[in-house]
Amino acid sequence: MNKFENVDVLASLQQIMQQNTAAFQNDFDIDKKILTRAAKSKNAEDKVYLWFSRPNGTHCLRERDVFLRGTREHNTFRFYHEQTKERVLAYAVVLSGMESGKVKGSIYELDYAVKAELAIQTALRTDNNRLIYENGSRELPKEYRFEATPDREYGKFVRYEAVPHDPDALRDLLRDESQKRERLKPGNFKEHVGRLSDEKVLAEAQRLSAAFQSLQAPNSPNGTHFTVEVSPWFERIASSKEHERLFALLPYKTLYLSSVKDRHGVFAFISKDERRDLPLRKQRPSVRAQLKEGQSKKVAAPKKAAAKAKDNDLEV
Repeated sequence: MNKFENVDVLASLQQIMQQNTAAFQNDFDIDKKILTRAAKSKNAEDKVYLWFSRPNGTHCLRERDVFLRGTREHNTFRFYHEQTKERVLAYAVVLSGMESGKVKGSIYELDYAVKAELAIQTALRTDNNRLIYENGSRELPKEYRFEATPDREYGKFVRYEAVPHDPDALRDLLRDESQKRERLKPGNFKEHVGRLSDEKVLAEAQRLSAAFQSLQAPNSPNGTHFTVEVSPWFERIASSKEHERLFALLPYKTLYLSSVKDRHGVFAFISKDERRDLPLRKQRPSVRAQLKEGQSKKVAAPKKAAAKAKDNDLEV
């Protein structure tokens, strides 16, 4: 796990989203509004969010609300851990403010399953809701119904939030989470996005390989090939280079992609005579990774001792 400090928050999260979210990408438009508004806020609790990308959308939730039992934010954050097996990419976002029109801050990798379990186990009780208006606020017992209408004394209704029964406990919990984040090692964001891309391609290659091996007989329309549908999720978000890398991982000599009459989607075909139990080929490291590895070897390699021959100075 790494942290990425002093970044363009919206541009960075969008790159992550594009590696994982195939449907409902317009959810991110809502996230951008939330984070832009929060970056301009003077309230410290508005500066820390938990953001996550799913194959079918994104969510942006204030961290303090995630740890309050019964809130929409708490229920949303735990739902995808308890009820689905989706690939969820989760991050903590700490906002520092606006700079040249950009939302600036730091992004911290999260283990979504671990964070969701923590939220489930440590969620705090709430008693009241705080109704926040333009010029003040009121607290009501959470059982009371209320309407998002202007207040005679405080003006236009802005929003509401749950109030913890024990504010000190919430403060301690959030402080502990902050300290955990700060202990993460600084990372290279471009390399992080590259790793997400590699994981996406590898996951699809593994899925296709397993699907081919599970077939009992050729299943193409004319019975000459085994065929498996390429994940619609992968098709929607994969670049042409990622398609090339997918082909490079799959060990089939007769592999090709095509459509199937009267069926939606893209399908992978291999000959019925092709061996389907071969392991995936190894991923080729990126040019950046190769250069980085070469530099580290160059630094680490000891100098070779020089030996003299009779007529020439030779290095062995």
